[in-house]
Amino acid sequence: MPLALILALSGCGGDDKPEAGKSTPPQGKTTPGGELKPIASMPLQDKDGPAHVDLLALSRTGGNTVTARLKIVNDGDKPIDLTTSLNEPGQADDPNLGDSLSASGIGLLDARNEKMYFPLQKKGNSDNCVCTRLHNNPVKPGGYINVYATFPSPPANVQKATLIVPLSVPFPDVPITDAPVEPLKTQIDPTKVELSQPRVLDVRSLTEGTEKSVDDDPNDRSVRLSADVLFAINKADLTPRAEQLLQEVAKQIDASKGTTVKVDGHADKTGNDAINQPLSERRAKAVADRLKSLVTRQGVTYEPAGHGSKEPVASNDTEEGRRKNRRVTVTFARPPAPAPPPVKGEPYKRGSSAVLGSATFQAAEAKGLKVEVNSLHRDSSGLTILVWTLRNTGQGKPDVGQKFEKTAAVHGADPQPSRLGTSGGVMLFDSANQVRYNSLSIQTGPCVCSIVGGDEARKVIGPGESIVYWNAYKPPANAANLEMQVPWDRGADAVVKGLTIK
Repeated sequence: MPLALILALSGCGGDDKPEAGKSTPPQGKTTPGGELKPIASMPLQDKDGPAHVDLLALSRTGGNTVTARLKIVNDGDKPIDLTTSLNEPGQADDPNLGDSLSASGIGLLDARNEKMYFPLQKKGNSDNCVCTRLHNNPVKPGGYINVYATFPSPPANVQKATLIVPLSVPFPDVPITDAPVEPLKTQIDPTKVELSQPRVLDVRSLTEGTEKSVDDDPNDRSVRLSADVLFAINKADLTPRAEQLLQEVAKQIDASKGTTVKVDGHADKTGNDAINQPLSERRAKAVADRLKSLVTRQGVTYEPAGHGSKEPVASNDTEEGRRKNRRVTVTFARPPAPAPPPVKGEPYKRGSSAVLGSATFQAAEAKGLKVEVNSLHRDSSGLTILVWTLRNTGQGKPDVGQKFEKTAAVHGADPQPSRLGTSGGVMLFDSANQVRYNSLSIQTGPCVCSIVGGDEARKVIGPGESIVYWNAYKPPANAANLEMQVPWDRGADAVVKGLTIK
């Protein structure tokens, strides 16, 4: 059985000063001060200056928990205030968000089971995170602070996970060990405090095509079929192309284990619901009836319903948005995922100079900015992380804070709940399958990608400067010859072609 860590809240406590004259111990070994050899290092893009994160340990600990130990190192010449740099992203009115003055935003991603684990929280306390308190704990020039976060444990058969640190590139495929780690001086023992309900959130994926889009969460799949492809205008008779699409959906239903299939018809706001409502009902019934004849598995019931224009998924102010709203959505238990392909390449490493492809922007406001792809790597869980650098080769100082997110004007739909200020609008286009892979997102809204526009993030990029960003996806094994599409107040403003997952 794993040995328990005695955990307590880490403040200044002397842990932010490097100990001169001491050699770095081998990985897994500790000094009396708790220092560990880094497993990996990633850049940290904080507004106060250059820094990096060393991952020191990820170990199973007491009370069915997993604890991450990290070191935040200041590579610059002025203090770095991390007070709110590592807190949990999300809506400010979410009462379950972690302590905003702590490392509550460090996440443990179990990509195989599509779950995101956030640090445990104590009950009835505003200073409640079982993680490092960052208030009044600046990182001095040339110095570091030790940081910890304790999570509810993923299932015992999960041997690896991805550690996500706000403003940093993720640490993918990190082994979860049973090795004991000497605790920091003032850590909290989760077995000795009353804890709130663990914060474990679903991770969702969206694959968008012109004819169909697929929303997946860990339990369900929703296939959104374009009504423009399924039917003629104002008709409810299935087209020949609809037959092909529904055969594909039927195979997926046959492979699932659920007994209920919901079929929902929707319209845009063109016209009026006196027409749209009955039309959406007839279309839903037509799709349900055809699926019933195509699915070979017994014991499946179908629930068709029409909703008119009442439930849009996109803006009705753009043609792209109206096209997305004209749809029939088929929802059923998600079929078992195929095994991920073998790992081929290596993940991104801090300081890597690799450039797999590059592109410049069309927008005049982005003149001189260059996108360079550094890594596109799939790990053992099937999680694919895109790491890219934004480089300013010009003389301007553009503010990039709100430029890389999905918007209704560019993509036909804003992300809901709102998540402005991320790189969530960066997509991978699969030309062979004619689909775009969106960044993964958490059920509360935030995408699994870089925070670009937050108050603590670097968002103004001066001449000769660069910023490293990332996005996480889960494309199928056959995804190849991909394009990275980066918005800048328009769709696919900068396009990097010919990318291969390695």
